[in-house]
Amino acid sequence: MRLVGYADRLSVRAGDPIAFHVSCAHADYRPEVVRLRRGGSPRHGLALVEETVASGLPARLPGRVQTTTSGSFVEAGPVGPMDAVGLAVWFLPTLPGTSPRPLLAVGDLVLDVSAAGLALRRGATTLATLDAAPVERRWSFAAATVDATGEVRLSLHRPGLDAATTAAQARPSATSGVLRIGADAGPGGTPTGGLGTTFNGKVARPVVAATAWPATTTAAVAAGADPLTLLDPATTSALDLAADPGGTRVHDRGGLTGGALIRHLPTRGVPGPFWTGAEADFRRASEEFDALHLHDDDLADAGWEPDLTWDVPTDLPSGVYALKTTAEGDVDRIPFVVTPARHEAPVLVVLPTWTYLAYANWRTYAEYEAERLVIYGEARGIDERDRWLVAHPEFGRSLYDVHTDGSGVCHSSRLRPIVNIRPDYYTPTTRGFRHYAQDLLLLDWLDRRGEHYAVVTDDEVEREGADLLSRYDVVLTGSHPEYCSAGMLDAYLGYTRAGGRLMYLGGNGFYQVTARHPGHPDSVEIRRGHAGVATWVSDPGEEHLAATGERGGLWRMRGRAPNLLAGVGFTAQGFDSGYGYARTEASADPSVSWVFEGVPAGVGDVFGVEGPGLGGAAGDELDRADVTLGTPADAVVLASSVGHSDKIALVPEEADHGYAAPPPGIHPKVRADVVLFARPGGGAVFSVGSIAWSTAITHKGGDNDVSRITANVLDRFRDEPGPVVGEQ
Repeated sequence: MRLVGYADRLSVRAGDPIAFHVSCAHADYRPEVVRLRRGGSPRHGLALVEETVASGLPARLPGRVQTTTSGSFVEAGPVGPMDAVGLAVWFLPTLPGTSPRPLLAVGDLVLDVSAAGLALRRGATTLATLDAAPVERRWSFAAATVDATGEVRLSLHRPGLDAATTAAQARPSATSGVLRIGADAGPGGTPTGGLGTTFNGKVARPVVAATAWPATTTAAVAAGADPLTLLDPATTSALDLAADPGGTRVHDRGGLTGGALIRHLPTRGVPGPFWTGAEADFRRASEEFDALHLHDDDLADAGWEPDLTWDVPTDLPSGVYALKTTAEGDVDRIPFVVTPARHEAPVLVVLPTWTYLAYANWRTYAEYEAERLVIYGEARGIDERDRWLVAHPEFGRSLYDVHTDGSGVCHSSRLRPIVNIRPDYYTPTTRGFRHYAQDLLLLDWLDRRGEHYAVVTDDEVEREGADLLSRYDVVLTGSHPEYCSAGMLDAYLGYTRAGGRLMYLGGNGFYQVTARHPGHPDSVEIRRGHAGVATWVSDPGEEHLAATGERGGLWRMRGRAPNLLAGVGFTAQGFDSGYGYARTEASADPSVSWVFEGVPAGVGDVFGVEGPGLGGAAGDELDRADVTLGTPADAVVLASSVGHSDKIALVPEEADHGYAAPPPGIHPKVRADVVLFARPGGGAVFSVGSIAWSTAITHKGGDNDVSRITANVLDRFRDEPGPVVGEQ
């Protein structure tokens, strides 16, 4: 992509500024602000609809190519000069290779590790090497000293093996510069970074001292001794990697530095070399969780310079917008949501931006194209922007990807180009619309109905809670609000229990424990744990989020199944087709039959069998009602999906246990339920149980039964001040 960019935020309040960062390989480009009315492209079968907004931006801006370097590391200082120096660190290599990677450095003095062993170098000059291979994915202890005469000593302590040591003589030279863990200094003293240059693995208990300590000290520190009891604390650095795992600063228990900064979001709250396994929560034994996991493809911020800042007009209507950049046939639309300056609309749409971030730059479609062909049973093609991503690993990965060393990605930042948060992005999983582009279809449907609505994102709900939601008569979710914090769950529950009406218009929502990273508020964090649909699982002792300390994984496993909030919860998924719903007998009761006004389908009849993409309203990921998981006992199941193939599979947490054979045919849990229930005080919840629902409402321009049902509920929720479950 010769033209691509990102904004400094995904949402901005009307009246506030927003900055845009653009990389353009052309001489110049044209910037303009557009309001996105509908996602789409010729490939989707629906045209993208956008409107130009008067913005006062320059007609053209000069182009420039901006670059990004990934790779997490720690840096402190500068320190020195020191005539003598000692370096030591515990490390667990996760991707040892033939090329050396920096473990610990002060200025140009670098302790490297490779699959062959250790090396100490000053710049490009090797001072000593130790041919003793570290053990992959096992903790080892490395130490190096250089005294005032230039004598160099290297040692490596490995599990189950005798310590390996070597000595060499080098030219005496003072050591000074920035202290770095996992990276070294490139030209001009700036840190190196990117794939193939920074260290992949876990590090713990780094020590740097202005002395060439004796071998007895090395042995004692390797055995677990506190270096500050053996060395002069005033001239020693002992960075405390266990403290404040949700932060970006590291306290130095010694006096050599004033502390360190952690760059690019390595995994923290990680068990160190002396973890006993007695505790899995780092808050209860912080001294044992004193490691961090560095990856050469970690990314917190692409680091581009801003090209322009736009002051959003105070009277600009709330909605979804983009900075549209154009240059010689290349186009990119950098998305952002304008949130309302005043809460005047009766309807609020919450875009699930944390789910967008979870899937941001998901690399599966290009990197695993052959495997996807097996999953789908047909060739669906991919968006060409995904192929571009393969050539640009520096732009980070999604929470569904693994790092280059095979460990799971647990952070995702919005401060980078994200190619699949685009209105014309094509998703093979659904043959077109999913996530952001799909949620724009809901806004198009609202526009066609002439609805007065506002738009916010997960960020506003997480930050402002039920106070924000309470300003609206009806709240609509997007199609896939999977990733949410405890505060977001509390906000929705509080809203509906205080009289608010919620329309959950998607599937697999309120599923994954997620938190905003306090040190990098532009990023979210998860830990997969060992349950649910997952492309990776957490390492032992790494199930708690560094951001909050809470246990990660599924909300269901913490007693907060989605059913408690929405009446339905994730049960099955499959991507062969969309399916229809059959009305239940309960749907004919006068207290709820108004939902089907104008819908010809009677009890037992099927509706919603058509739509773009997968071709039906019940598709992609499905939710069902279950009172044992928290669905209210008085909730009415209005319809359930039918006709699913054996390619629609139960999610792992729904699998039957024990020795009994599963029921024949399609498992009865494989279904999407449409549910309606009331809350005390006039509150109510309507849930559709399927991601594909909001694509189906667009079929035939909205002239379909799924659209009519959605409209009936929205009208009742918005206009009826009394109980919504009952005769009108």
